[in-house]
Amino acid sequence: MSVLARLEHARALGYCARGMRRWFEGRSHTWAEFVERGVPVDWLRATGDAMAIRVAEEADKAQRAAGQHEVLVPSAARDARSAQKEQAG
Repeated sequence: MSVLARLEHARALGYCARGMRRWFEGRSHTWAEFVERGVPVDWLRATGDAMAIRVAEEADKAQRAAGQHEVLVPSAARDARSAQKEQAG
């Protein structure tokens, strides 16, 4: 489970889409992935890029403000629901 950084977090910092799109070129996560579902904050930090690290920090801050410490990716959320049903049934 990982906190995901999304376009909204970068926008909150005033980052422009054109520059962010270029930054994702040739990296292991894509611009489309970032926009559609987000990328792991740990991956952003591992790039060592100061601006990427700020986006990761913004995503963490947003999760704390929402009272959530981790965001489940969709497949993990399904797995968690399945486990809960098995325990209840």
